[in-house]
Amino acid sequence: MSLSAIELEELLRLALNALRGHAAPAPVAVAVSVAAVAAEPVAAEQTLTEWLVTYRTIIAQRGYNPQTVRNRAASLKHIEEVWGVRPLRAIKPHEIAAKLKLCTPHKAGRILGELRDVFVEAIANGAAETSPAAHVKAPRAPGLRKRLTLDVWQSMLTLAKAGPQRWVAAMLLLALATGQRRADLAKMCFDDVVDGCLRVEQQKKARKPIGARVAIPLTLRLVASGMTLGEVIEHCRTVGAPGPTLLRKVGGGRIEMSSLSARFHEGIVAVLGAGAHKQFEWPSLHEVRSLSARTYIAEGMPPATVQTLLGHKHAEMTALYLDDRGLSAGDWKTVAPHAVDA
Repeated sequence: MSLSAIELEELLRLALNALRGHAAPAPVAVAVSVAAVAAEPVAAEQTLTEWLVTYRTIIAQRGYNPQTVRNRAASLKHIEEVWGVRPLRAIKPHEIAAKLKLCTPHKAGRILGELRDVFVEAIANGAAETSPAAHVKAPRAPGLRKRLTLDVWQSMLTLAKAGPQRWVAAMLLLALATGQRRADLAKMCFDDVVDGCLRVEQQKKARKPIGARVAIPLTLRLVASGMTLGEVIEHCRTVGAPGPTLLRKVGGGRIEMSSLSARFHEGIVAVLGAGAHKQFEWPSLHEVRSLSARTYIAEGMPPATVQTLLGHKHAEMTALYLDDRGLSAGDWKTVAPHAVDA
């Protein structure tokens, strides 16, 4: 600790007073004590980036599946780019809310969920006392996505058959025939056909050890497409060079999930026109899953069988997919005759 000339002079005076038997004045002692405290080095505030080193170690031990790991890594990358240099304790709720407004509602929800977990772990490990993310509301989408209609799907199929990428038509047929999610469509292989069924182990696990396992008969037929599942799979053999997956590039390689979504969006915009829907209302590839369920119901498949096809544990979830979100609101509903005892 370095002392100024005045402080040295006071210390000498105190020493002389002590030798003469005089008590030391309290104010001077306090002044020297304050000076000593002020001279002590102050620890720097931990930044969010520094805490994320520990946080990534924590979530790596949770046993997430590979896709969840990739999704969370993408969220953490965004979080670090936006708030990484900020001291962890200095981040305020209004800052988070302002940045989330720049994201799509879906992305904002993922980022906010990740931020909340970041601060929960920070509090548990003594790196923070409060969570600013806990006081932020997730931005809501302006409206639900519109449902895909069978007429639009058929127009997209016609357009895709005339297009340069032959796998796009196969994707539309396979999605309608199986009712499966994008991730499951992308990984379906010819080797998944066993004992007359296409076996699908869904990638979405919903906190279970494994995803739902569904065996779909190759004889399953949709009148809407005029094809059985077996015929759709045979059609998939023609879309490109031989390869393990049903959906393949012309050279036989796997197709990224993002490409499936991009080509679907291009197709529906080409059919409906760019101004048909608002930004967040465009039906996505996932909407073919709902269309598949609704089409099978319309063709007489029991709701319990549709639930099995979609891999749902609860009928309430299947009911959400069967909701056409107003498409049939203007239709007349016929009341079935009911015999009344005399």
